[in-house]
Amino acid sequence: MVALGLLGYFGLKRFMDGCRINVLSAGAKTSGIVRQTEAEGVVTLFDILHKDCVSLTDPQLAYMVPTPYLATGLLQTIYATLRVRRRDQTSDIEYVRELLVMKDGGTISLDWYDCAGAESNDDNSGPIALIMSGVGGSSQEHHIRALTKSLACSTAAFRVAVFNHRGTARTPITSPRPYDSGFTDDFRATVKHVCAANPCSKIVGIGFSMGANILTKYIGEEGTMCALQCAVAVCCPFDIKVSSAAINESNMLNNHVFQPAVMGTLMRAIKRASHLQVDPKWNLNVEQIHGATRLLELEEHLMVKIGGYRDVNEYYEQSSSVNHVDNIEVPFLAINSLDDRITPPRGIPIDKFMTNPNIALALVPHGGHLGFLTGIPPKIWFIRPIEEFVSAIVR
Repeated sequence: MVALGLLGYFGLKRFMDGCRINVLSAGAKTSGIVRQTEAEGVVTLFDILHKDCVSLTDPQLAYMVPTPYLATGLLQTIYATLRVRRRDQTSDIEYVRELLVMKDGGTISLDWYDCAGAESNDDNSGPIALIMSGVGGSSQEHHIRALTKSLACSTAAFRVAVFNHRGTARTPITSPRPYDSGFTDDFRATVKHVCAANPCSKIVGIGFSMGANILTKYIGEEGTMCALQCAVAVCCPFDIKVSSAAINESNMLNNHVFQPAVMGTLMRAIKRASHLQVDPKWNLNVEQIHGATRLLELEEHLMVKIGGYRDVNEYYEQSSSVNHVDNIEVPFLAINSLDDRITPPRGIPIDKFMTNPNIALALVPHGGHLGFLTGIPPKIWFIRPIEEFVSAIVR
């Protein structure tokens, strides 16, 4: 009996050790300063992570134990993708929409929510969270809704604005120019708009998947001029070439789950835009675009030509946020899963997280792509560390 007890103990310990979160950063001595006040003194990114983000760094709490029947990255990803539209008690919210017209005539939408009644109040000086989804995603996705509700009802009482890309979430399509993996112009204009309308509010950015890449690229491009107080990137691809190779690989996940879900959304948006006159300089082949069945084909026939790139490799290079990570000057937290088949860990610039004092990386052994499901019934794990981090920054 003693032997069996010891085997059980060590087996459980080994399993739990395999679920432990590993946070990488430049370290305590060189950590970037977040703020300095008379009451708190100097507060660094390291302090925020190790004092406020207990779900990431507390030895007793820093675990992401996957739901037993979703124990692999593949299962986590499939479950999250197929149930992305579900509504439950954690995500039962209604937004108030605001439309913004860009310089080129394109339109994006902001879906606002707060716990006081889902209203955007420009006189409110409370913090604002700008959330951006991935390719083909929108404010209607379950993880976006659940995070929105949690932030709005948190102690920090965020007003939340979900950024919907051109053509998503029934946003009017008013320009033939689509968004792409590295297109930061719309988000930049949106940040300026929100800042101007809410001059007393602290604003944070949160991005998922491709939205995480756009957010990361944006804050790197802005450098010391970045208007955001901090940013969180979940499942950021960083290196688009690595992510694209994984997405376009022929396997069950891509062929039957991910590609159909993404392509269905993108192709519907393209059809909705068919009435718009395109720039002849783009030299688009409409038949090739409408006949595309995989994301790579859309990138080659649409994104590359509209962006004026030589080929898809130049598009990947110019769109990748990895080239801008060194220039990030605001507190930045990336959360990535080691079993993510859509944004594989080999694309993560781990060395940069060890040298830039303003950034940190939380590596989660199990979580898949935008899954991170724990408990029974499954609950989204990453909501808590995101809330801990952004709340501590704006405090």
